[in-house]
Amino acid sequence: MTRLRAALAAVALLATVLVTGCSQSPDTTAVVNGLVIRESSVDAMAQALVSTGAVAAYGDARASAAQNLIAGEVARQVGLKDGLALTPPDIATLSSDHPSYAAFFATPLGEEFATDYTNAVQVSTVASDWPTQFAAVPVQLNPRYGSWSTYVANLASTTSVAAATGSMSDVSGS
Repeated sequence: MTRLRAALAAVALLATVLVTGCSQSPDTTAVVNGLVIRESSVDAMAQALVSTGAVAAYGDARASAAQNLIAGEVARQVGLKDGLALTPPDIATLSSDHPSYAAFFATPLGEEFATDYTNAVQVSTVASDWPTQFAAVPVQLNPRYGSWSTYVANLASTTSVAAATGSMSDVSGS
């Protein structure tokens, strides 16, 4: 009877690990091909965007931070797969082109944001069939952000707005 209990306990433990291991933590914004982007990282970047005056509204700053962190990681992975050499961001030029972001770019989180932004721009202009490659990267979003396919479609529409306005931040409808 002891072996039966031990076997049942092992099966129950394995089932618990499998079920909880597949669910995302509430602190997970996204899992990009195995790499976790945390809500705490999004919040810290959003706070830095707001505190430096780069973005006025915290909700817009969160959307911009999440979008940038996810797109930057996807770009890194596509670039790596395609063998692209990504160059570091030119902070001085980005600051000059986007003066409201200059103080933000001077912070460590601003440098991370600039790197993600630069990587996404570089890969999107060099990679063959970028939209298809972008959408094909396995990404699991926190349910609060919706599905990856919807996110990709919204990002495409946001990107066209950003290109038209020159804005680096996500344009929010709220």
